[in-house]
Amino acid sequence: MVQRKSLGDLLSETPQLIVDLVKAEIAHLKGEISEKAKGIGVGAALLAAAGFFAIFLFAWLIYAGFEGLNVVFAPWLSALIVSAVLLIVVAILALAGLSSIKKNKDFDDLEAVDSIKDDVNMVRGLGYAADGTNPLDDLPAPSSSGATVAAPRTNGDVR
Repeated sequence: MVQRKSLGDLLSETPQLIVDLVKAEIAHLKGEISEKAKGIGVGAALLAAAGFFAIFLFAWLIYAGFEGLNVVFAPWLSALIVSAVLLIVVAILALAGLSSIKKNKDFDDLEAVDSIKDDVNMVRGLGYAADGTNPLDDLPAPSSSGATVAAPRTNGDVR
């Protein structure tokens, strides 16, 4: 049998519940931000690798020009082929790095931020989540037998 708490007990637990909620929200936000920072770090490393190979590309282009002036075909043609391969490597690394940074630079879509906004709206008594829905709709609804039936949850909502 479920033991019911008195109103006084519930009110005395409220401050600790609020503190626990704030700590949990901050921990969640830290996790999301560190995940975004990791993605940006990977992108920066790929861009650094592209820069490293770009230095070799420049050296090979200079070498190819030098050989092209000295010999009519064979040595400089091979140097141009090496330069073309290095150019392809630089392009692939640069595009991968930029893609990673673009994918992870937007901090507006953090779930923790929306959750904190929901909590603030509930404390203020607004009753609406950051996305305009009412979080109270997820509360269990009474059934005809008197037992409570939980409303179905969508999209992994943990509230």
